Amino acid sequence: MGRLWVLLIFVIDVLAILDVWKREYSMEKRLLWTVVIILLPLVGPVAWYLISRKIINI
Repeated sequence: MGRLWVLLIFVIDVLAILDVWKREYSMEKRLLWTVVIILLPLVGPVAWYLISRKIINI
């Protein structure tokens, strides 16, 4: 069961990183978000989703 969670988190991270690189942001923002998603695999994709969809304004 643990392997399933690891696989699910990995897939979510990859999808979030692909979404970051599809957007027309500057290279610095893309790299920053990629690092955030990699270093914070549970929080990073959630933060990216909330901020990129303008659910949370920063």
